[in-house]
Amino acid sequence: MSPTPPPSPARAPRPGIAVEPPPAPPAPDETAPRFWTLDRVAAALSEGGTAAGHLPRGSRALTGITTDTRALRPGDLFVALTGESHDAHKFLSDAVAKGAAGVVVARVEAAGSLGVPVFQVRDTLVALGALARAWRRAWGRGGAGKPVVGVTGSNGKTSTKDLLRAALGARYDVHATESNLNNRVCVPLTLFALPWHAQLAVVEMGTSIPGEIAMLRDIAEPEIAVVTSVSAAHLERLGSEAGVLHEKAAVFDGAELAVTPASQPEIGDEARRRATRVLSAGLDAGDVRATRWGVEPDGLGWLELDGVTVMPPLRGAHNLRNAMLALAVARECGVAIGDAAAAIAAMPAPKMRLAWAPLGTKGATLINDAYNANPGSTRAALELLADSSGRQRVAVLGTMRELGARSGELHDEIAREAIESSIEVIAGIGEFADALGRRSPRDPRVVTAPDIDELWPRLQPRLATNALVLLKASRGVRLERLVPLLEEWGAR
Repeated sequence: MSPTPPPSPARAPRPGIAVEPPPAPPAPDETAPRFWTLDRVAAALSEGGTAAGHLPRGSRALTGITTDTRALRPGDLFVALTGESHDAHKFLSDAVAKGAAGVVVARVEAAGSLGVPVFQVRDTLVALGALARAWRRAWGRGGAGKPVVGVTGSNGKTSTKDLLRAALGARYDVHATESNLNNRVCVPLTLFALPWHAQLAVVEMGTSIPGEIAMLRDIAEPEIAVVTSVSAAHLERLGSEAGVLHEKAAVFDGAELAVTPASQPEIGDEARRRATRVLSAGLDAGDVRATRWGVEPDGLGWLELDGVTVMPPLRGAHNLRNAMLALAVARECGVAIGDAAAAIAAMPAPKMRLAWAPLGTKGATLINDAYNANPGSTRAALELLADSSGRQRVAVLGTMRELGARSGELHDEIAREAIESSIEVIAGIGEFADALGRRSPRDPRVVTAPDIDELWPRLQPRLATNALVLLKASRGVRLERLVPLLEEWGAR
């Protein structure tokens, strides 16, 4: 069943953030103005003590910036990144052979006699961010108003980024992060791909270590900052939920506008200490709140704002809250809510994020939410499943990773909540197998095993023809390995 409330006429937009007028459509072969030169690279790398040695100078033009020899174009500047399992200094000769017009290195001895300008820096990852910030600033000065919207949060940041891209795209030319490429390598690459004619950028920012959001904020310099939620995630490095809040709130520093979830007022409190202006948005409370809202039996929801019905193609009440954040930003940027609603309704649903799909023709359905998991997102997925009454509901839960010393405690909490729910079958592997065994060793609804190969023979006989099966686990668990087995079962 799909949501059916009738839409109403939109009210006039209420602009709060200046955005430059829409440009004329670019010609098919139009490219961004040539920006990079040796001088501009040197200027960018001179900021903040990034440079560690010689910085070549001159007006020679460069085609762009790359970190991948496979994608390198003749005339590009190659940045040699290093990591735990790779060192791109080994590929400097390959880069030059493919046409690199310069290289950025942390180990100048690795550059040898390449015959191209060599920029020596202390850390090539920091240098990549400095170069991306230089292009972001040049792009931002290209018009009367070209805001960057920075999005982070424990849960929902990718979905909210997609909702923002759709809502803002109803009026503006928007460039946004692809997929969930949100770390210290991918945020700079997102900015390098920012075309000159774009009017707004939506940049997703993730974190796994203390200080990472501050680093990404310093690169992207968002005028508008959105935090979707704060919950127990990445506790291995961030320590506690207070540590998560402190980490996520760094995106607000220097922002002209902070948009926060009304359901978590502590985020707004933190934003008011850091941003110029703060708006809370929510379903039942907030500066921007829905007039009415609801969730249908199939998980799809609807809400009303400014007399307009908005129907996101994302399931669960938590995604309606994410939609409210996106709508609040869109309204502040002068997008009519009716236009934003139409664009949101037409956006594609993300893969493996509460994605519903039929399993055969006998009535079974898969809810694939195996892209990632932490306590907050797992609770939301279980709530959605529990609210989908009228058929057998099956939750298959895999380990939530990166929870540090609290991992056992948090798996126990979610296991207890699942057992206390009305869900008919609760299956667990990994840490959830242990947690369910501790919490309810004799509950007939519980099925456990160390991994998928051992779970499936125990789970399959328990499945009803019309089962609604939820898969929820952290990405590294690869719980989607169950999908072919479920599809084969459903086709019988």
